[in-house]
Amino acid sequence: MADFANVAIDEMLDWLTGVANPPSVATRYITVFDGNPTSGGTEVINTLTGSANRQDMTTAMAASSAAVAESDTDITFTASAVGAADVDFVAVYTAITGGTLYAYAAVTPKSVSIGDGLKILAGNLTFTIV
Repeated sequence: MADFANVAIDEMLDWLTGVANPPSVATRYITVFDGNPTSGGTEVINTLTGSANRQDMTTAMAASSAAVAESDTDITFTASAVGAADVDFVAVYTAITGGTLYAYAAVTPKSVSIGDGLKILAGNLTFTIV
């Protein structure tokens, strides 16, 4: 299950209570980290892909149902990594570079070697608010 960054929680609470509407963000981007992005982890997408940026996840997500949002399309970070890296977290940002961290989650650790592919298969990225 994903943890929400404080900024995302504050925006949801302000929306819920009518204090303020969250800023409009058209696209959400997903990326990969070696370590927790909130406590010293390192984003490794550029190591794996050379110069590629975070992946647009909005087109891979189905509409939420029964309080669960789930991917319905594979999200491919790289088909053939140009560098080696360890991946143990994914994170959602508001921009393709920079931006605001909205959510993050630990994933099954994977050591990606040069030439390896890295993707999240359809149905394996889910978000729930409880």
